[in-house]
This record gives sequence, structure tokens and C-alpha cells, in this order.
Amino acid sequence: MATVAAQRRPLGALGRMGLVAAIHAAVLLAIMRSMGIGAPAEVPPPIEGQFFEKERPTVDVPPPPDPDLRSPYENQVLPPPDLAQVSFDQDVITPPPDIDIQGPPVVDPPRVELVGVRQDPHHPLSKPEYVPRMIREGAEGTIEVEVYVLPNGRVGDARVVKSTGFEELDLAAMAEAKRSWRLLPATRDGVPIAQWHRLRVTFKLNER
Repeated sequence: MATVAAQRRPLGALGRMGLVAAIHAAVLLAIMRSMGIGAPAEVPPPIEGQFFEKERPTVDVPPPPDPDLRSPYENQVLPPPDLAQVSFDQDVITPPPDIDIQGPPVVDPPRVELVGVRQDPHHPLSKPEYVPRMIREGAEGTIEVEVYVLPNGRVGDARVVKSTGFEELDLAAMAEAKRSWRLLPATRDGVPIAQWHRLRVTFKLNER
């Protein structure tokens, strides 16, 4: 008997513990439902609609008429145009009058009067010295010399353009030009200026 009583006691305790747990679960569920937690969502019922097809009245459409294939210009004769009634307008364009455009009067630039070097009749050119040795050798010839005539008429420089073929005769001619020659200087509008001038000197034995 003692053994049977000992086996029933544990079962009674477990039952009480289960009952208490069930009560707690029920209370907790009630609280959650009162707060809206865990409540099942209500699904609205489906809306049922009915559709009715409206009958359209039938309209009798007459068939299209047969096309008229005849040309509207068939057998039509147009009258000839009355040329007496045709007129042409013509605009007469008068040319513009001639405009005489005159610019400023053309003034010729002032002419510059240039006068070259000339021999001075009051100072004839002296003959160069005929070197004695050239006389003994019978040397003759013509020299073309350019002289640079200063505004005062004196010769500032001289250079040989064409030689006599004898250096001593050429040197004698240039020395005489620088030493003694005087000419009338070139002028521009009456004002003396320096200018080169070419002269020819001939050495001949019968003219010494």
C-alpha cells in the first residue's frame, strides 16, 4: 500500500503544475487579445458584382452609290479667249539722274628742280701732269674718272671708272682733280648739293 501511495503523489503534483500553467496561458492570451496582439486578422468577404450587356439598336446603313466613272470634262468645248480683254501692266522705270561727284581738286606735287654738276667757265679744268717716264715710254690713253663735287664746288674725292692702262697716268689725273679742279656744284631747287660727276681725261704726247 505504501508503494502505491508513493507512485500516485508525483502524478498529482504534475497535474497541478499543468493546471496552473494552463491558467497562466489563458490569462496571458486574454490580455494579449484585449490589447489587439495576436488577434486573427479579419478578411473582408469578397464583393460579388453582376454585369449586364446593354443591347444596341440596329441601324440600317444604305449601301454606297455606284461611282460615276464619266469625266466631268468630257465633251466640253471651252470658248477661245477674248484677246481684246487681255491687258498687260508695264511699269516704266525712270533711270536716276546722273550725279556728278567731284572730289577734291587734283594738285600736282611740287616739281623739284635738279641741276647737275657743270664746268665753271671762270675756273677751267687744269691738265694733269704728264709723268716724264710715261713720255719717254710713249704711254698714251684716256681715263674716265668720277669726282665727288662738294656744295662749294671743290672735289672731295675721285675714283677711276675706266683706266688708261697705266697706273701712273691714272694717279696723276686723280691727284690733279683733288688738288686743282673746281666746278659748279649740283643744285636742288637752287640749293647747292654734293654729287658725283664723271669726266674723261685723255693723255696724248702731241698735246703735252
